[in-house]
Amino acid sequence: MSSKNLCVPFIRHVATRRYAQAAPAIKEVSIQHGTVNQTSVISVDNGSPVTRVTVAFRAGSRYEPQTELGISHVLRSAAGLSTGKASSFMISRKLAQIGATFNASGDRELIYYTLEATQDHLEVALEYLTNIISCQEFRPWELSDNVPRLKYELAALTPQVRAVDLLHRAAFRRGLGNSIFVSPKRVATIGSESLQHFATSTLTPARCAVVVVGNNQDKASIVAQALQLSTSSSASDQKSAYFGGELRKEMGGALSHVALALQGAAAGSKESLALAIAAKAFGSGPVTKWGTDNSPLAKTIGNIGPFAAAGFNVSYSDNGLFGVILTVPKDEANTAVKAVGKFLKSPSLPSEAIKAGKCQLKLQVLSEADTGSVLCESLAAQALSAGAVKSPLELANAIDQIAESDVLQAVSSAAKRNLSMGSAGNLAFVPYIDEI
Repeated sequence: MSSKNLCVPFIRHVATRRYAQAAPAIKEVSIQHGTVNQTSVISVDNGSPVTRVTVAFRAGSRYEPQTELGISHVLRSAAGLSTGKASSFMISRKLAQIGATFNASGDRELIYYTLEATQDHLEVALEYLTNIISCQEFRPWELSDNVPRLKYELAALTPQVRAVDLLHRAAFRRGLGNSIFVSPKRVATIGSESLQHFATSTLTPARCAVVVVGNNQDKASIVAQALQLSTSSSASDQKSAYFGGELRKEMGGALSHVALALQGAAAGSKESLALAIAAKAFGSGPVTKWGTDNSPLAKTIGNIGPFAAAGFNVSYSDNGLFGVILTVPKDEANTAVKAVGKFLKSPSLPSEAIKAGKCQLKLQVLSEADTGSVLCESLAAQALSAGAVKSPLELANAIDQIAESDVLQAVSSAAKRNLSMGSAGNLAFVPYIDEI
């Protein structure tokens, strides 16, 4: 199983309600993994004075009914509002008094509720965490007051994020193709009853993982037992098929933002790890400030003026995407996009680039241990995506075991599949996918 960086989208939407700041202190230690009441329970007791607790659910946008698209975005944005036991003011005030931090975030597969608190105030903080998750009421007047926040989040989306979102919709249509953002036209239409039904059907023990970093397995089990969750789930778990296609959003401006991808591999597979190495080998810009980009991807695009290009690989529980994100001046879009498309269909990766890609991926994976909340979410994603958990060190060792031939074979297999494309910005000179 690969890390969260490899098994979930590299672009995530974060809805945060912060009340304090906590400094991470993480060491590489053994990870305990078990099950309590159908809930996956993982703990990392590293002796940190700060404990991080993440409760994750398979409740991302891919599980939304087609009649309620965007409801997962509204659900994570509503985290921290009044519950059946405390008002939103009381929750924020109490957490602020003990110096705790709470945030909710999500992607296409999972929603994460993450708490950070010092050891001496952990019991009080956990009481409010379980309250936030188990006793949500979604009061209509509070949902109305939350609409401006949702509108702000949508207005703040960058064109690159929009391009990646369109790419998923073009590649998978439904399921993984569902946007992780609510449509502006639906912001104020998702009501309390719809949210309550979606929460009841997806926030269940069998779809849940509890991760505690900074405390023992007993504490993680206590958190899992304290959650009062519905035991009946009506959420659809259908697999998402890859189709390929193209979606465009004209936004004007001087730049074109294009995401081109091929079908990737499911999380946990050897091919997924090989494609992640290949994505790093493609390149992601200069490695030093004001330096020159000598990556294979940059050499393919050539000297066309300023541009930004990066390879990426995202793996989900049943499928994935492998490709390139490109931002280029609109006048150079035709040349650059065609060059990237040709590169994806006929990639050329020298040995030096693959070795560099392995080193960069290992650095990314090991860096997860430096931030407790990221490590929490990474372990939760592994547990819910593949049912197994590996530490960052184990993942780094797995990367070392991937041979150069494995990378080349994975890239060659991906190149035989159909292209998908999502584009946003000034698209006057962006070629259509059948012209690439």
